[in-house]
Amino acid sequence: MRFIGLFSVLVLARLLTPADFGIVALAAAFLSLAEIFTSLGLRQSLLRVTEPERSHYDTVWTLQLLVLSAMALVVAALAPVVAWFYEEPALVAVTIVLAARFVIIGFANIGITDFDRNLEFGRDLKMRLSVRLTSFAITVAAAVLLQSYWALVIGSVAFAICHCAASYIAHPYRPRFSFARRKEMLGMSLWMFLANAAQTIHTEMERFFVGRLGTMSVTGLYSVSKDLSSIFTQEVATALNRVTFVTTAKTGERLGADPLRVETMLGAYALIAAPLGLGLAATAPNAVAVLLGDQWSAAPPFLQLIAPAAAIFAVHKLIISSLQASGGARLAAFLAIGGVGLVATAISVIVVMGGGPLDMAKAVLGACAVMLAAGIGVLGIVERINWAGPTLAILRPFAAACLMGWAVASVPDGGMGALPALIVEVAIGAVVYGAAIVSIWAISGRRHGAEAQALTMLEQFWQARRTQGEGAK
Repeated sequence: MRFIGLFSVLVLARLLTPADFGIVALAAAFLSLAEIFTSLGLRQSLLRVTEPERSHYDTVWTLQLLVLSAMALVVAALAPVVAWFYEEPALVAVTIVLAARFVIIGFANIGITDFDRNLEFGRDLKMRLSVRLTSFAITVAAAVLLQSYWALVIGSVAFAICHCAASYIAHPYRPRFSFARRKEMLGMSLWMFLANAAQTIHTEMERFFVGRLGTMSVTGLYSVSKDLSSIFTQEVATALNRVTFVTTAKTGERLGADPLRVETMLGAYALIAAPLGLGLAATAPNAVAVLLGDQWSAAPPFLQLIAPAAAIFAVHKLIISSLQASGGARLAAFLAIGGVGLVATAISVIVVMGGGPLDMAKAVLGACAVMLAAGIGVLGIVERINWAGPTLAILRPFAAACLMGWAVASVPDGGMGALPALIVEVAIGAVVYGAAIVSIWAISGRRHGAEAQALTMLEQFWQARRTQGEGAK
């Protein structure tokens, strides 16, 4: 699924200009800020209901549809204000069309929530894969025909339509209008709403300000760098998070009841996010040349800062989600809001000092590191978890990823083209990261956690392959 998203960016980056992406990025940033008021956390609240009845599903569907429809009208009415703020007339029509997505998403079948509840990710994958492939084909066709930012707008609306239709094909549930459980569901979702709102602001705040600090082309460079980083880090983490949220919620216990499980979860996320984020940063010049093309040659400096920040934020989001799933939604909301305040302060300082988009990216990277440290601190104080375990579980992968980045940066160019150089860098990075993480884990005492489980899984995999090979003989 993430590969399709990556391939979509690669194809569209060659058909459209940075300025095209910049226009849609600004409209999307405004819509995301408006969407804060639609992220009520109702879906998460529904997942936390042990034995939900039809009235629970219908109430959640009704509330989401009404709120999303109302927000679509508000966004459409404010479209001229957005265009005035960014001094870009094209944003009026773009914002109005994109606002229609709210209504379409609101009609989606709430029954597909059962895929997460029952861990039926195979059924979910079939639905999402068909939606992603269909909308991808529509977007690319529009880009070839129109050669303008309208291709991105059409693709976004097409995705919403396909998702809504597929949700009813994939699940037999048919929602009805109901307010029977409104007090119960809204009461449970309040703190989740605040946490989701804070994370949305964090994600889109940079796009919002870069539109004022730089040109439309710079906005496009920054936005695509952020999207590329998200595909490699946060979107992968989000996919994993769906599993950890449900399994954590099913235990019905506070995180502090099983510190080793928390340590293993954080370590597993860091094992994946750290090499992907820092690896993308280390290979940025060649990665941009191969993936995006020559017209994006100014993107590497942004990618080198945004990708590590995305990797750090991905691990921080797991702390927020785990607290929500274990009954600590209020604490998760305060932690997320504090993180937004920290990022907003960092960006404000840059704006006041007259800094540019690159300075803002540096400030956000530092703020994300502080946010992650604060999250670990909160776990230690409130959940009574020893800080050393989670801290080392996260630091080991990031330390190994830093060594990997240093090794990749030390590779001589040798006059190779961008593609051969990227292949060499990736190969060296993979070997160095693997050796580094195993070495650091061994030096730290071979603690039982994510690394131990990963090695066990590898051993089981090779043993199974060997058994199959012997059986074939």
